[in-house]
Amino acid sequence: MFREMWKSRELVWNLVKRDLKTRYKSSALGFFWSFGKPLFLMLILWFVFTTVLRLPQFNERNPKMPFTLHLLTGILVWSFFTGGLMDAMHSIYANSNLVKKVKLDAAVFPISSVLANLVNHLLALLVLFCFMIGFKAPFGGYIFLLPVVILLQTFFMITLSLFLSSLYIFYRDVGSIVEILLTGWFYATPIIYPFWLAEEAIPEKLGQTVYYLYLLNPITPIVVAYRRLLFHSLLNPPEMPDARLLYYLLYAFLLSGFFYILFRRLFRHYALRFADEL
Repeated sequence: MFREMWKSRELVWNLVKRDLKTRYKSSALGFFWSFGKPLFLMLILWFVFTTVLRLPQFNERNPKMPFTLHLLTGILVWSFFTGGLMDAMHSIYANSNLVKKVKLDAAVFPISSVLANLVNHLLALLVLFCFMIGFKAPFGGYIFLLPVVILLQTFFMITLSLFLSSLYIFYRDVGSIVEILLTGWFYATPIIYPFWLAEEAIPEKLGQTVYYLYLLNPITPIVVAYRRLLFHSLLNPPEMPDARLLYYLLYAFLLSGFFYILFRRLFRHYALRFADEL
């Protein structure tokens, strides 16, 4: 697929630019609307979990780590994940005229949607860096490894987008089902709470079986890795031991690779019927 995408790189780039222009057309604030939603959600959750439902364990374990930065980082990662998936899922259907009239690899549409959201994500990270400066959080050398984690997340999103975008062509109910699943997935990922808190609470309250199922979530090590690389000197002890984090990142990569091979074959098989269904 990547060789085909490289051949179609000009088309992919034009689709990315079109998506970005359409998103910010006639908008006075432009990109800042993309950051405004996760920022607003962060403020709500920050108020709830620092005023109503307090997490005293967080400050006790990492007194130097601002909960605001912990929360905002997780929300930005999650916003990129959900925004990219939802846009990619609808991308082929939204470009039905092109699919029916022009012979091309339909995978360019979900991939370009994910890449357009990647551009927004990178800009949002620049705003996060401004927050880090405001909170006087030091920038360590580990931050240069952040692109590796971003690429892993993007690869995982492209993998899922191939499956969801093709499935949506045949079953429109998939959109509502995915929205419900993403709501549950949000709380099954250490975005609001740190990973170590789930590690302590889940086996005790729900049992080891549920805890092992919880560990299968490939987004968990990605979120934890973002925070570890950005706030390495502030997270002492770390949210997850580094050796274990590398293990789960490798798991996420291998899982993405396995599903990519599977979903790409399914996509090619069903792509032959896209024009008829649309």
